[in-house]
Parts: sequence; structure tokens; C-alpha cells
Amino acid sequence: MIKNFSPGSLGINGRQSELIELALTYGFKGMDVDMQEMLRRAQRSEGGIADASKYLDAAKKQFDIKIGGFDLGINLDADEDAFVAAVGALHPVADLAKQLGAARAYCKLPAATDRLPYHEYFEAQTARLRQIAEVLGARDIKLGIGFSAGKELAEGKEFPFVRNVEGFVSLVKGVGSGAGFYVDTWDWVVGEGAMDQISELSVDQIVAVRLCSLTPEADPAKAQSFERVVPEADGLLNHVKLVAHLASIGFEGPISPGAHGKSYKGQTRESIVQAAQEAIDGIFTEAGLEVEALPKDTIEDIPYDPTPVM
Repeated sequence: MIKNFSPGSLGINGRQSELIELALTYGFKGMDVDMQEMLRRAQRSEGGIADASKYLDAAKKQFDIKIGGFDLGINLDADEDAFVAAVGALHPVADLAKQLGAARAYCKLPAATDRLPYHEYFEAQTARLRQIAEVLGARDIKLGIGFSAGKELAEGKEFPFVRNVEGFVSLVKGVGSGAGFYVDTWDWVVGEGAMDQISELSVDQIVAVRLCSLTPEADPAKAQSFERVVPEADGLLNHVKLVAHLASIGFEGPISPGAHGKSYKGQTRESIVQAAQEAIDGIFTEAGLEVEALPKDTIEDIPYDPTPVM
């Protein structure tokens, strides 16, 4: 499995070179990439893809860092015209991702909608996800589907949608072989899930994993999305047991620590990434996995990159 750095999962952003250096400094072996921004950079640059990916290529060559995955940025609740346009725009992004060696892409289900009642919307979302999975599958990229369990997300919407593990598992299985689960342990716990439901998933069904814990004062029955901190070893879902289980079934995908930026307001990016690194290293160690020592040196010859990666 890949100890993966996901800037978006930690609520941070920065220039591409800065984010790569953070990943290397804190010993991450994989990194989620903003593929849409990478494509824009390639289109703007005379050097094309080679110029846009030079920082990432340097990290791959010198430190064997891998692409964990990339977020699709597709609004599954959009109207039909907007969704069709988004799927059309996905083709060049997926082509670039394949060229760069990415094998996983992520999207999240809507938590609520004004469009259709649950069962009709369930079928509509399944059909949309199959379209996305087909585009990605043609490039050997697997779709990881997540859901959002924050209790505030259904407010102001007429119809609730997938906000618990039972509905989540049912929908993802209905999409088919081109898609699998993006398991976020915060959403899993808040969405009334437990370890035994994860244990029922085969290794081929799990695309990526994100480890997060609830803030100490949070009530899972009322938890809101910002009540998310870097993962603790145990709790309502034992992260050590989860990682040990994933290792035992041969999971080779990315495992990322996550937190909400609001939980670390006023802290530097470095301190947030360090806290996340220490948390995931501790969990890996307790799970019996070998954790490499942090590198003494990072890439020092990466030039200034004026384009921020959000």
C-alpha cells in the first residue's frame, strides 16, 4: 500500500513544487495530483506535458514517488447539459492521467438533491457513474466513489441521498466493475458503518482509503464535515486494525491521512502535514508495517512555480 499525501484531504494548497516538497520531506511515497490544473499548465506551456509535469517527473525519478490518484471535480448533481459537458471535458484529463501513470480517480456522491426522490435519483446516479467509469476504464483508470456523511449537507435540499454506509455500498456495487470504494473512515463512522462492513469488501473493490477521526467533542449522530482531524490509532473505528486488515488482503492502493482545515486554523501547512505524517506513521507501525525513516534531503533544485495548485 502507498502512504499517500493528499493536499485536498488536509485542506491545504500551494504551488506544485511546494506540495511535492512537502510530500518528500514527510516521507510520503504517493501524492494526489490536481490533474485539471496539470492539463491547463500543459495547454498554456510551449513545452506541453513535459513542461507541466517536470516537477512531478523529477520527484518520480529521484524519489520514486507515485501518483496516488486525482479528484475528478465533477458535480454529479449538475443538470444534464452540464454533466454531459463535464464528461466530454474528462476525456483529455483522462488521457493526460494515463500518460502520467495515474491509475485511480475519485468522485463523491451528492448527499442530497432537489431533483428526484431517492430511488429514482439512485438509478440516475448509477447511470452517470457508469459513464464516468467507462471513460476512465478505457485508459486503465479505476473510479473510486466516496460519499459525504456530514449532517449539515442535506439542509435546504428537498430529497436526502446517500449519507450512510448501507446506501453507499449498495450504490457502488450497482455501478459495476469499473468502479470501487473510496473508503473515508470519518464518513464511514458518521455514516453508521463499522469495521465488519469494510471486511466484507474484496481487495479489488477498494480503490483508495482516507483515514480521519472525529474531533473529541463531536457526536457521530450530529457530526458536521468540519469536525474532522488527523487519524487516531483507535476510536469508533480502529485504524490500526483497518490498516492491518488491508495489508492482510494485499491492498496496494493509496492510504491518505485527512483533516478539515478549520480544525487547524492558524497553523502552517508544514505543521499540518507533519501532524498527518506522524499520525499515519504511528498507525502503520502499530499495524506491523515497516515505516521508512524520513529523508534528510528533499528536492532542492525544483524551480519556482508561479502557478498554485488548489
